[in-house]
Amino acid sequence: MVDTIVLTIPTAHGYRAVASLVLGGVGSRLELPYEPVDDLQLAVLSVLDSVTGETVTLEIEARRDAVAVSIGPVQEGIGSDRPLANVLGQLVQSAEETRRDGSAWLRMQLRRPAP
Repeated sequence: MVDTIVLTIPTAHGYRAVASLVLGGVGSRLELPYEPVDDLQLAVLSVLDSVTGETVTLEIEARRDAVAVSIGPVQEGIGSDRPLANVLGQLVQSAEETRRDGSAWLRMQLRRPAP
C-alpha cells in the first residue's frame, strides 16, 4: 500500500519548514527512527536551495519499507550537480533527475533501515 502526499509551497525560505514538518509527520507515521527522517529532511532542504521558481511541489510516497520524495520543477541538470550529489549520497539511498511535463524533477528514496 502506498500513501501519496502532494505539497505545493512557495519557494520563499520561510515555507521550507512546512516541508520539514510534513516529512517528520510521515516518518512518525511510518515509525522510522529519528536519524533517517532527519537525513531525508536535510536532503529535501538541500534540493530546495536549488529551486528557482515561485512554487515547488513535493510528492511524497510513503510505503511500509521506504519513502520516496519527488521535487519539482528544479533546475535542469540538478542530477549531475556534483556538490549536491555528494550531499545527497550521504543522506538518501538514491537520487535521480527525471522529466515531467517538460520540466526537471529530482526523485529521492530512503529505505527503512534493517532492524
